[in-house]
Amino acid sequence: MREAKSRWAQLDTAAKIFPCTSGRRDTKVFRFVCELNEPVDPALLQAAVEETVDFFPGFRMVLKRGLFWYYLEDSALQAAVQPDTRPPCSPLYDKEVTGLLFSVTWYSRCINLEVYHAISDGTGAMHFLRMLVFCYLKKSHPEALADLPQLDYDASLPQSMDDGFEHYATAEHKKKPPKLPPAYHLRGSRTPDFALSVVVGAAPVEALLAISRAHNASLTAFLCALFIHCIGARMQARDYAQPVTLAVPINLRNHFESASARNFFGVMDVSYSFSQGGRSLEEILKAVQEQFQTGLTPDQMQRRVNQYIGLIRNPFARITPLPLKDLAMKLGYRANSRRETGALSNIGIVHMPEALAEYIRQFSIFVSTEKLQLCTVTYNGRITMGFSSAFQDMEVQKDFFRALTRLGVPVEIDTNLQEGEGRP
Repeated sequence: MREAKSRWAQLDTAAKIFPCTSGRRDTKVFRFVCELNEPVDPALLQAAVEETVDFFPGFRMVLKRGLFWYYLEDSALQAAVQPDTRPPCSPLYDKEVTGLLFSVTWYSRCINLEVYHAISDGTGAMHFLRMLVFCYLKKSHPEALADLPQLDYDASLPQSMDDGFEHYATAEHKKKPPKLPPAYHLRGSRTPDFALSVVVGAAPVEALLAISRAHNASLTAFLCALFIHCIGARMQARDYAQPVTLAVPINLRNHFESASARNFFGVMDVSYSFSQGGRSLEEILKAVQEQFQTGLTPDQMQRRVNQYIGLIRNPFARITPLPLKDLAMKLGYRANSRRETGALSNIGIVHMPEALAEYIRQFSIFVSTEKLQLCTVTYNGRITMGFSSAFQDMEVQKDFFRALTRLGVPVEIDTNLQEGEGRP
């Protein structure tokens, strides 16, 4: 066992909200899956985890409570690879038990990485999984991959632990956008025991890109519009007074130079009111595209960075004891949650060395949620679309994948539901 260093770090700016808002219903845990073309060897996976952690010091840390803030402290704990037996996105943070904030499990051909959002966002976790799969495959195929060069993620320790918000925040105060009204919320029976219902669809990404190009839209904008369209199809006429609003995380590394493996993202709200517009996919997509164009400007990116940092630098917030901060952030989080119907997160393209393509079938991702969330990721021409939901009803998910099929996109479906439980 490695000897613990006396090193600690503040939570990054965006992470400060997660410890006080995570719970059994929404654990703030996301799962990345790499499905291989061969069974996983647990012993080699354990060795690969131990090697990978050395590249990501933030993953060795545990969460502690201070007088005014939560903080991270280096630990000597080692991640032990386990078979995948727990429900997906089970809690990783327990304030009563000090433990690592990530886990690696395996099942058949799948390597699963689960991460508590306080230590990383989706992009940072994907960097970790890429390195983990790279190390694992080099160990499982030592002769065939002996000459494979090191993976392209080579951030130094300070770079991987950088808080991008602190680095790029300015004193300039942009005018805040108007607050959205309360959004339409899905209704129905919740899943028992706080479990997630998960449905993952896989399709050739070129088929989806061809459709989005035909509409002069980005892939993310098209998926947002289709998601809203499918939610609208299940709404009653009396619900039209409330907009359907999706929270869309934005990877700020695409706008500010950063190799951080921690949280560095903003959120753009994409909203559509069926009381003010039509119900067709084309009409929804037009409104969504307009919001993408105005919401992804450099000024809006800077505003998101400054908005996060402004809350943390507030003099009153600095001297407020942690229990009062927790209460204030919970209330703010709940108020903001009322303005969102669900969420859509596009992680983008996973880049791996070409020599590994024959060993990897696909990557996928889904997250814990109190609502309904769609996460997408693309690898080697194959996009996976992972729905996670707190509800037993699966009609929106069914409509979404059926709509893609009608548009000519072949979709393969996988789910954690059993027959008779609302499988798509």
